[in-house]
Amino acid sequence: MKNVLMILAVVCCAALLASCAQGVAVDCATKMRDVKVEKKDEGASFLVKCPAACASGSVWGVDTYTTDSSPCVAAVHAGVIKADKGGVVKITVVKGLDSYPGSQRNGVTTSEWKTSWGTTAFTVSAK
Repeated sequence: MKNVLMILAVVCCAALLASCAQGVAVDCATKMRDVKVEKKDEGASFLVKCPAACASGSVWGVDTYTTDSSPCVAAVHAGVIKADKGGVVKITVVKGLDSYPGSQRNGVTTSEWKTSWGTTAFTVSAK
C-alpha cells in the first residue's frame, strides 16, 4: 500500500510539473494582470499558452507592454508567435515605464499610453 501511494504521488507531481512547463492556458482577451500565477513581482517570469487567432485585442506598448495588455496579442505583435498558430511564450515582469509607444507589427496594432501604468510591465519572449 505504501508503494502504491508513493507511485501515485510521483505520478501526480510529474503531471503537475508537465502542465506548468506547458504554460498557464489563457485566452486572447486575458490581460497579463489577470493571469493566474503566484508571482508577478519585477523579475518574475512564467509561461502562458496562447490559443490561435490572437490577432487583435487591447495592447499598449512596444516590446515592453502594460499589465493591462493581452500577453498573447503582445506576443504576436513582438513576433514571438504567429497569430494563426498560437503557442507557449515566456512572460517576464519588468519595471514599468514612464510612457508606452504604440506601433503596428505582425498584423497587430498597439496603442500609445502617454503616462506611467503602475510599477510593473512585461516583455514576451520564446519559452
